[in-house]
Amino acid sequence: MSDAGRRDDGHSITLTDGTATRTREAASVDLVPVQDLHRRCSLGSRALRYHAGKSGLSPTEWRQLSSPERGTTLVTAPAERADHIIAMTNVMGTDQRGVGELAILVEDAWQARGLGTALAEHAATVARREGHHSLAATVAASNEPMLHVLEKLDARPVGATGSVLDLRIPL
Repeated sequence: MSDAGRRDDGHSITLTDGTATRTREAASVDLVPVQDLHRRCSLGSRALRYHAGKSGLSPTEWRQLSSPERGTTLVTAPAERADHIIAMTNVMGTDQRGVGELAILVEDAWQARGLGTALAEHAATVARREGHHSLAATVAASNEPMLHVLEKLDARPVGATGSVLDLRIPL
């Protein structure tokens, strides 16, 4: 998708340490920087995001994630380095009408600085704009930082499979 075709031209986020970032809709050309993001993330961070040690996204997976028909994928970069993606946020459609699915991957070096919380809040705004009344999130019970982020959005458990919790965030 060209820059002109993006539905979201950007959202500024200032981290708790004052660092400025910019979040925008992903484009097909972002595959390489997103692959780089995955390589910089620890196996643990990728496992918490994907519930497996996924090392990256295939071109086919990226086409699906960056397709507006499937939902919205956002990428975040430091304000001064737009080509250096440090986070990826997905608000994807589901088979349930009005329910979107939320997932976030933040590079390890950028965690615990308020970025995940700000991205989750922004994702809720995007989901509302897209007509969703709630967001679903599937989170490992051991992923305390993400559970804390989602708790701030009033997420409630709706089920569990082993050590994985299914949460619902009302919008």
